Amino acid sequence: MKFKYNEATASLEIKDGLKSHFLIVRLLLIVTFVNVILNLSNSQVEFGLMKLIWLLIGMAAAVGLRQYFIKKTGSNIIPLEQIVSVQDKSTLVRKKYALVLKNGKLRDLIELQSEADYKELQTLIAKKKK
Repeated sequence: MKFKYNEATASLEIKDGLKSHFLIVRLLLIVTFVNVILNLSNSQVEFGLMKLIWLLIGMAAAVGLRQYFIKKTGSNIIPLEQIVSVQDKSTLVRKKYALVLKNGKLRDLIELQSEADYKELQTLIAKKKK
């Protein structure tokens, strides 16, 4: 895992490229949403199957935009006082880990692969918060 504790700023630095990934996904969702609005605003075509499909795509893009702008963060530097806990979710394939922040957002830890890394991160956060 590429994380380290910065004692000068009392923050956790995570280097996993998630910020650039979030930027690309956000831009694609915005372009999709604008495209949906333009396609639905075409008054020359009556409401039919294609408009229904565009409406469904628009709703999916709106949910994605809400998720990526309001619920998640891609910050590389997170102050320790902002971290509430480390969350783990089990899916059918693997475990996913995330930091739960005070503002209600989640910071996915995509590079955290093993249980040992998870315990190391938990002890680091618990030790530095005291």
